[in-house]
Amino acid sequence: MKAVARPFSAQTPAPLPARRSKFLLAAALWIVQAQAAGAADWYTGDKTTEPDYAPTVLLDASGSATTTQSVFGAAAVTGAIDGDFRQNGFRFRVEGVAGTYNYFTTLPAVAPATVGVRKKIYADQEDGGVLGGYGWVMRNWSFALFGGMELSNTTLSYPDPNNPTAGFSIGAKIAGEFYGNPTPNTMLSGYGSFSTNNSEYYSRIKAGYRIWGNVFIGPEFLALGNRFYSEYRAGVHLTGLTIGRLAFGLSGGATSSRVTGSGGYALLDAQLAF
Repeated sequence: MKAVARPFSAQTPAPLPARRSKFLLAAALWIVQAQAAGAADWYTGDKTTEPDYAPTVLLDASGSATTTQSVFGAAAVTGAIDGDFRQNGFRFRVEGVAGTYNYFTTLPAVAPATVGVRKKIYADQEDGGVLGGYGWVMRNWSFALFGGMELSNTTLSYPDPNNPTAGFSIGAKIAGEFYGNPTPNTMLSGYGSFSTNNSEYYSRIKAGYRIWGNVFIGPEFLALGNRFYSEYRAGVHLTGLTIGRLAFGLSGGATSSRVTGSGGYALLDAQLAF
């Protein structure tokens, strides 16, 4: 009787060469997948501590305070319009800033007085903007530029002719930012903005050295002001602390302002990715 060959089934073991081929094929696929995942790890930094995901929305919040009684808080929502933050593309941003500061000023003399009156002024400031822009992403660096409209309002506790920023205004705003790792153990980041509302500007630059995981420590420098005041800050930052998808940093140092005087500052910022 002629033997009939049966096809291999789940119950019939494959010959050794076939099983070896399947094993080699599976190993090759695993290696390809591992290499593909590793190619994207540059975005999330240290791949042993950071999740591998591609955010499309970033929520940023920060708060700062000085010993000269200046307190400000800011929040911004940035979204990737086409794709995610791992790739080049258009972005949008909605942001807001609110805070208070105080200073002493000499009011003009009122007849029959011949000497002006020195008075303490309390100021409340609110800014809000809607911006659009574009981001460029490279292996170790990312850059973004934004432009749009900003609303600004400053209220004084007492009329001060020396402070031209009082009142409400609508203007244009531009901003730019970058983040990079010049070497595997260093980081460099910066942000700068300018608004036609009272010629308001803000800039911050940080350099850091990796101390563990994706956490960096190093110096920072800030310059901010408008038509009424200018302020400079220099200190030390700790950046890259994480809790899940929440990343945050701490910094503090010395501040000097020609309006509010010299003192110290502390700053907390956080970012949540979706």
